Amino acid sequence: MKRIFVLVFTFTFLFLHVNVYAHAPTNIEVKVLGSLVKVKVSHHVVNTRMHYVQYINVYVNGKWRVKQRFAYQQDEDYQEAVFNIPSLKNQDVLLIIVHCSKKGRLDKSLVVHR
Repeated sequence: MKRIFVLVFTFTFLFLHVNVYAHAPTNIEVKVLGSLVKVKVSHHVVNTRMHYVQYINVYVNGKWRVKQRFAYQQDEDYQEAVFNIPSLKNQDVLLIIVHCSKKGRLDKSLVVHR
């Protein structure tokens, strides 16, 4: 009986620990410079190899263009990526979708102005 209690307690603690510290990214900054789209995702983590921005997806006018997958986060506070989209033009609508490796996602939409 004591063994079952210890197992239940351990699994409950691990489940709560992951859910308490797992969170979605908090902000997305986007800069468009010609055909380059620079994305900086704010996502504070303690361990950049266990909890990180896992994906950045870029859509242009509703069509998926590029996806970057990460195995870890480059910094405890953010992840950055630069995408070259040669077909990008004035008034195109960009949608950036980022996913956390543990929990959550964040989206940002903007119109390209040149």
